[in-house]
Amino acid sequence: MTRTKSKLPFDWKILPSVQSVADLIATELTEFKPEILIRLIRFEIEWLRADIVRKQISLKDRQSAIEEVLCRLRSKSEKLLSLPLKKVINATGIVLHTGLGRAPFGNEILLETAEILSGFSNLEFDLNADKRGERLDLADDYLKLLTGAESSAVVNNNAAAVFLALNSLANRKEVIVSRGELIEIGGSFRLPEIMKKSGVKMVEVGTTNRTYMSDYESAIGTRTGAIILAHPSNYKIQGFTTRPEPGKVVKLAHEHGIPVIFDIGSGALFDIRKVGLPAELVVPEFIEAGVDLVTFSGDKLLGGPQCGIIVGKKKSILLLRKNPLMRIVRCDKTTFVLLCATLKRYLLSEPEKRIQTYRLLARDSHILLGEAEKIVHNLPKILVNDLGISVLETVVEAGSGSLPTETIPSAAIVFSPKKISVVRLAGLFRKNRPPVIGYTKSEEFYLDLKAVSSADLPAILDAIRTIGMSL
Repeated sequence: MTRTKSKLPFDWKILPSVQSVADLIATELTEFKPEILIRLIRFEIEWLRADIVRKQISLKDRQSAIEEVLCRLRSKSEKLLSLPLKKVINATGIVLHTGLGRAPFGNEILLETAEILSGFSNLEFDLNADKRGERLDLADDYLKLLTGAESSAVVNNNAAAVFLALNSLANRKEVIVSRGELIEIGGSFRLPEIMKKSGVKMVEVGTTNRTYMSDYESAIGTRTGAIILAHPSNYKIQGFTTRPEPGKVVKLAHEHGIPVIFDIGSGALFDIRKVGLPAELVVPEFIEAGVDLVTFSGDKLLGGPQCGIIVGKKKSILLLRKNPLMRIVRCDKTTFVLLCATLKRYLLSEPEKRIQTYRLLARDSHILLGEAEKIVHNLPKILVNDLGISVLETVVEAGSGSLPTETIPSAAIVFSPKKISVVRLAGLFRKNRPPVIGYTKSEEFYLDLKAVSSADLPAILDAIRTIGMSL
């Protein structure tokens, strides 16, 4: 078998039949049901056929074709039986890494929720009244206590939260928004498009860098259904700028009987500067300012599962809860169990020590530097020399659009390998079990320890040893 472009017409007769392959591998792949195995073989032969058409592979005879199909089947079966989602060690330095699942859960939360998730639960059953319950009430007491809001709702992500808020409060009406807040978040979340799909008419006011109270006031009319404020969570406009305080916008809107929606993006439940992190918008402050609906993500600075949280005035929340679209965007039991377990920890003292996201974000860079040096100290000197290993102080970002212009001190193990490229080295770490995900920069490979839990440090050491000894 040679993976080169073929110049001669391909003889399709050399491709094996589905049944002939099944006869060869049935005793090897015994885990699969017979009909599933047949379907899997058919799929792999079709993929091979497509690769031949695209000239990505050349096969010389039937035996090489059979070997190729068998090789693909073994690889595919191993992938299917090991589950596509795997535990990885996040050595990118980005705690809220979207590609790696954003906010991590600590073992305490997983242990607390395992029993509930392993069987049935009272997701929509009132144990006291012996009747049908409401899943949205599960997190309601927590969110009201933690934010000061009158009521709450939880949907499957913050984009859905913004969409539902707009549709519930201002469907077929005008919604005023500053041009400086027409945000786009990663994953193609564009506020103008969300507004259009929600059924509202967007009315832009101000300019990219300067919006005044008079801009909002002059745009208010008989068809105005709401004003939306959006925190530019993944960028910051600096210099010659003006942006009214949310409280002033709320006062103006309420004078005209208009509700205000504020998408604050990441959203923190307390002033995170107390734990040495850069400032971020704090949800309770905007509830106190009178904002009708505040939306934010559950899997960013909250440190919980993916969901969109909406808190605010009872009258406005009731409109959301009664909206037929709520059923489309509602969350399942897994989300509610993990969310409630996360929120519970915010009721207690020092929540930053109980939420894994903050435990990682707030770790002192000097401690991380010491951990990195300890790992390197425990490696053979010849390996350290061959891989060009050193320890370096670094700066990282929180991730997922949180604290976009702020950096956080950290430390990393840096590789400048002599025998292989940094690209290949990164690939070897990704193939490790568990995979270790780092990053390359200036022809060097970094394993940053900011997002690595103490429990995973031995795995980092083992991975370096294993990879180094294999070269």
